Amino acid sequence: MTLMKAPYEVSTLRQLGRDILEHTSAHGIPNVFRSRHWFRRLLWTVFVSFALCCALWQCSEMVLTYYSYPSHEKIMLVSSARQKFPAVTICNLNSVRLSAINKNFAMFTSLQDSGLELTHRRNRSQNSNSTDDADDHIQYASAFNKFASEFNQLSDEQKIEMGHHLEDMLIFCNFHGQECNSSFFSGFINYKFGNCFTFNSQKATDLRGNPINSEALNITKAGFMYGLHLELFIQQIEYVRDMTHAAGIRLLIHDQSQMPFPEDEGVNIPPGAETEIGMMKVHIKRLKSPYSSHCTDGENIRNFYQDKYAAGYTREACKRTCAQMSIMEHCGCTHWEFAAPKEPVYPKCNLSLAGVRNCVELYEFKFAHDDLNCHCPLQCKEELYELTVSGSQWPSSSFIENFSKELKEIGGQVSIIANDPALIRDNFVKVVVYFKQLNYELIEQEPSMTEIDLISNMGGLVGLWVGFSVCTLVEFFELLVDVLLFFLRRCLRMVPSTVSRRPSTQKPNHIYITRDNTKL
Repeated sequence: MTLMKAPYEVSTLRQLGRDILEHTSAHGIPNVFRSRHWFRRLLWTVFVSFALCCALWQCSEMVLTYYSYPSHEKIMLVSSARQKFPAVTICNLNSVRLSAINKNFAMFTSLQDSGLELTHRRNRSQNSNSTDDADDHIQYASAFNKFASEFNQLSDEQKIEMGHHLEDMLIFCNFHGQECNSSFFSGFINYKFGNCFTFNSQKATDLRGNPINSEALNITKAGFMYGLHLELFIQQIEYVRDMTHAAGIRLLIHDQSQMPFPEDEGVNIPPGAETEIGMMKVHIKRLKSPYSSHCTDGENIRNFYQDKYAAGYTREACKRTCAQMSIMEHCGCTHWEFAAPKEPVYPKCNLSLAGVRNCVELYEFKFAHDDLNCHCPLQCKEELYELTVSGSQWPSSSFIENFSKELKEIGGQVSIIANDPALIRDNFVKVVVYFKQLNYELIEQEPSMTEIDLISNMGGLVGLWVGFSVCTLVEFFELLVDVLLFFLRRCLRMVPSTVSRRPSTQKPNHIYITRDNTKL
């Protein structure tokens, strides 16, 4: 009881609260108690109540804003002395070699039966209408799909053999002043372009499974002289007349972890020209949930391209996987346009069957119009490359004679056309890929309000309206402690009085008799 006593005694709880509030550091509240006239006391009470309500309202709005997880984008130009060189994918615009089709009786018959020779595009007069062009395009697409369906029934080994080979196409390769060759290229099979080859993919094997150079390549200088220089033989003599309407290569620049889709991305490089592609990297970073982008790194999302090609998560790969899964579920087969799972649970779609063809066309339409119910959020990290493309005639009239001599030394198919300048320009492509500058643009999504910002803003609002500070909060905490001690002391004081009223616990009073020992 002695230890719990305060240095001063407080008679009532009202007096305790009044003593604290009269001396608090919060502005306005002491004036309510110090005012001697009732009107002034009323004005201060109204004003303090109004200020307190405004502070509470704005603080609640601030908390709601914080839990809506707002964000903003920050754009920075990052300087770097060394830059990772991206992956460069090249595909011949002709998917299947003519000589390979002629050797394969089944594919030759399929090409004749598809009707491509009857529906190929041709120059029309000015009085042709757009309806005829649209019908012609639909007929060509139907014929091409018929041939592609037959072609994709083949095994991967047969597809690779019938497509263009990198050993025949690659005439010259130089990277950052050092010679490179086919061992720097991996590959994959694309449904539209056949064999595609990727430089600096950091994959361990090539298209046929042979080991290749998987070392990451970097650039330490920007400019035309320090990029990738390629000279390619596109083999127009192997083009299928009724199927391929353009000559050249399809080139796509992308990150190593990204699965390339040359049918939707990239640029066409024509023959007879030196095409220069200057690039600048743009690196994007997004915030994961609960922020508005709801990005992901691919966790718990099925990706057939990762299973088959060891490619990372991208939104496009997710949508194509979703389309394949929809076709597998509703059509009972796997479509050659999309990657299929490793385990062959479903057969390849045979579009010669009307029911299968109609089902596949339905989900192709839904995929093209983004009507599939797919959960495919954006990737949290993405690397894009802004390209500047320019070109010039190649080989030039003064250089073509020397170039012809080099072709004769190589031998093979290139030596056949070495004496004809027109055929040389029709069959050879030169492309240079380089960084315009080593700096790159960083677009980073950041929270618009962090925990520190929330506390600071709330402190500013409360300080503006009612003058609260951390010290003021401590004062009110002290008031709370004092109130608790006040009730605790009252409870402890009631215990002895209650105990004294119980007779069984009362002890008898002892009477002491004092004896006087004084002698008389």
